[in-house]
Amino acid sequence: MTNREPVEMNIVATALGPTSDCATIEELEAFASGAANARDRWTKHVRNCAYCRSELHLLHRFLAPELGDTTSGASKAAELLRKRSGDVLKKALPRKDSIPWRKSAFFVRRMAWMSVAAAVGLLIVGAAVLFRSTTNQPKLEAENRSRQEVFRSPRFAVFSPSGEVRRRPKEIRWEPVPQASVYQVRLLEVDRREVWKARATGDHIDLPVAIQSRIVPAKTLFVEVTAFDSPGNQVGTTGLVRFRLTTTGN
Repeated sequence: MTNREPVEMNIVATALGPTSDCATIEELEAFASGAANARDRWTKHVRNCAYCRSELHLLHRFLAPELGDTTSGASKAAELLRKRSGDVLKKALPRKDSIPWRKSAFFVRRMAWMSVAAAVGLLIVGAAVLFRSTTNQPKLEAENRSRQEVFRSPRFAVFSPSGEVRRRPKEIRWEPVPQASVYQVRLLEVDRREVWKARATGDHIDLPVAIQSRIVPAKTLFVEVTAFDSPGNQVGTTGLVRFRLTTTGN
């Protein structure tokens, strides 16, 4: 047996909905306000049209909310709507194709449960999103704080070697950092491969002879010095400082 629920809904909507002869909201407002021309034109139609009576009742409630409970006329209109919907369904649907009473009896209940289920689903999704946002917030804030600490690490300068140099450097010298107790010095090639690394407690360090020999003309190298305090926290960095030997001078 085919599903008759859409047919029922279409019939109810057609029977209880507006027609081309129904008044507009502006015309109903004029009728409700007692305008003579509106009364003459719409009195008979409103008396026979359940839709316009319902709209007129809603308009009365909107314009005069202090009136409180519905009037007896509105109650009669609502009762007429309920009766008329049942009569329309009985006349429109053939008896042999009528919906089983079990299906029709539980139609409204099923729609109500579907609405409740949808509402519960939305609540669950909302709660899950809220829970995830609140539980992840401390972690994200901690990550942001740690990143800010790295990004805000003070910069200091490398005095030599830096840029184009005419003599092969024998030492690396940098700007001292007041909070630093030790410096990590690295020498890197252009592909970021580490050539040499050492630690110093002052503002300079000598380059071993073997490392000096690897500094040849036209070869670009990088120096990086990182400052740490006594607990081992980074308190400054020079970043990668480029230099290149332009001659074969000693």
